[in-house]
Amino acid sequence: MSTPIAIVDAFATAAPFTGNPAAVCMLPEGGCGRAGIEPRLQAIAAEMNLSETAFVSPVVAADAANTWDLRWFTPGEEVELCGHATIAAAHALRHREAIPPDATITFRTRHRGDLRVRQVEGRESVALPVAPLETVEAPDAAIFEGLSIDPARVVRTLEADLVVVLEEAAVVRAMRPDMRALGRVEARGIAVTAPLDRDPDGAVVSSRYFAPGVSVDEDPVTGSLHSSLGLLWRDRCGDRFLARQESSRGGLVMVDASEADAGRVGVAGKARLVLTGEFVA
Repeated sequence: MSTPIAIVDAFATAAPFTGNPAAVCMLPEGGCGRAGIEPRLQAIAAEMNLSETAFVSPVVAADAANTWDLRWFTPGEEVELCGHATIAAAHALRHREAIPPDATITFRTRHRGDLRVRQVEGRESVALPVAPLETVEAPDAAIFEGLSIDPARVVRTLEADLVVVLEEAAVVRAMRPDMRALGRVEARGIAVTAPLDRDPDGAVVSSRYFAPGVSVDEDPVTGSLHSSLGLLWRDRCGDRFLARQESSRGGLVMVDASEADAGRVGVAGKARLVLTGEFVA
């Protein structure tokens, strides 16, 4: 069975080979929900070996224009939400399906309801669900061992990420984590974040994200993390701010927390189509 596939760099900067590459597989109507499809989807995601592969299939109904089912898989497992692969899926569909830039694309997901992606100021933008951050009173010592830092404030997000809050972006940038130690931590992923000064693009928040427990040592740019960073930093940075994820690829995320009290924070970024083809295995 041949499957159209694209690779899109989401949350890219102006430079090439930046942002977070996601594969996008375009399945026929009903493909995402077909009984017994999971082993094939997982095998494709493992073959692509990117942090996320998105699978989309069209919803054909009179009241469902530009509506697609969407699922996300890492090389090791299915996940309940992925921001950058949602951005990538929308961008790939605009190219393949000739969906106009001003059209909203609706993605129906299994765990997070409908996600709507639209283009705002040249960026693909999606509002992601959030919940109030929970302070972790007694963080696992393996977090600080794995990051090689002194104990610091830790909060837990809706997506079961643990976020370590620091004061210096230089510490975030210089980290060389011990993935074996971080892999012992009970969490989807471990993030670090700090305020950022004098960034050439105007970013005011710095972060990195490590998820060895789901087969992703370091995620280049993490959309779902930034919805929680909108909650974390809005009192200091305002409702709308630019954030930089400090991976080796690097990426920029525009965060909009103006509707955070209603349970959603927008993340937006540039998307760059870098490859199209057919998966034939």
